[in-house]
Amino acid sequence: MATLKDLSEYTGYSIATISRILNSDPSMSASEETRKKVLEAADLLNYAATKSRKGRNLKTVLSLGIAISCPHPRIQEYYERLWRSSIGRVCRDMKIEPIDIFFNNGGDLVRGPSEIDGIFAIGVFEDAQIEKMFRLSRNVVFLDTSPDELHCDAVVINCHAGVAQMMEHLTSYGHSHIGYIGPCIGQYCLTRRITYELLYGIYMDAMQICGLASYAWSLDVGIDAQETCQALLAYARNGGELPTALFTVTEENAVGALAALNELDIPVPEGISVIAFSNAAQLPRITPALTTIHVQAEEMCRAAVRLIGQHTTPGHMPPELRATPHKVMIPPTLITRESVAQPRGN
Repeated sequence: MATLKDLSEYTGYSIATISRILNSDPSMSASEETRKKVLEAADLLNYAATKSRKGRNLKTVLSLGIAISCPHPRIQEYYERLWRSSIGRVCRDMKIEPIDIFFNNGGDLVRGPSEIDGIFAIGVFEDAQIEKMFRLSRNVVFLDTSPDELHCDAVVINCHAGVAQMMEHLTSYGHSHIGYIGPCIGQYCLTRRITYELLYGIYMDAMQICGLASYAWSLDVGIDAQETCQALLAYARNGGELPTALFTVTEENAVGALAALNELDIPVPEGISVIAFSNAAQLPRITPALTTIHVQAEEMCRAAVRLIGQHTTPGHMPPELRATPHKVMIPPTLITRESVAQPRGN
């Protein structure tokens, strides 16, 4: 049975680094590649921690309250599924106890019986709700929104990086007539907007930067497949010229766009390419398989745990260095599938 020293010699990492990874230290900021290498080596060399050898369960590092509030009913189910599954994997890896907290119809905060070390607040919350969460714990990290950057830690999606990947991918295929489908809400209107409501302003900026402002096209619809389908059909049947590529703010909008294009006998991707900003792995009803800008929710959760750990791990960081809240931006990733091709005629 291997020791920490054996793992250190095998991987080339220090014993301290390996120990912190294996013990899921929430303040550890090792890359996923490093974590993977250490865990694979531990499995290969049959390493077991001392406490495990003695048959005792490893104690949880933290207990975290989990509050989720999605303002869009149409995507609430898979929004919650995305974050709960991501949190579940992170909590198992890092020996964290997740504790659901929620607000009842009377606006009261309801939580389990366990004490909590901090709170993950995912989505959009009212001021009164935020105040009640801070009464329960001063260690609150917001995910997917940043309501108060002067006082609150937050982990958000780097929307600019996501839109940049979309533009680079579509222009590499020769597209310049790139349209946008989703809520047309300005980029700088409110800090409390979640990802979907920030993308229009960023899309417009990206078209300007790429010299494509004259080709900018948008369809202002909610996050709803049926509304998207009806609006796109109405536009096309009234003689409107469609772009050669469509960027939708969610897969729900992509489903509606694909349904409309099918009814108009416009093939995807041969007639029009479609790419979506995605919070779901891949909705099963989408055909062809959809190219997406995929949110790295699990990485966002790990970053949030590290922020929590900076306040709860003694000696990790002098308090005066964390008087200023941190905002961490995690870039999404491009997942190429079957819904993008060169414009017709190229």
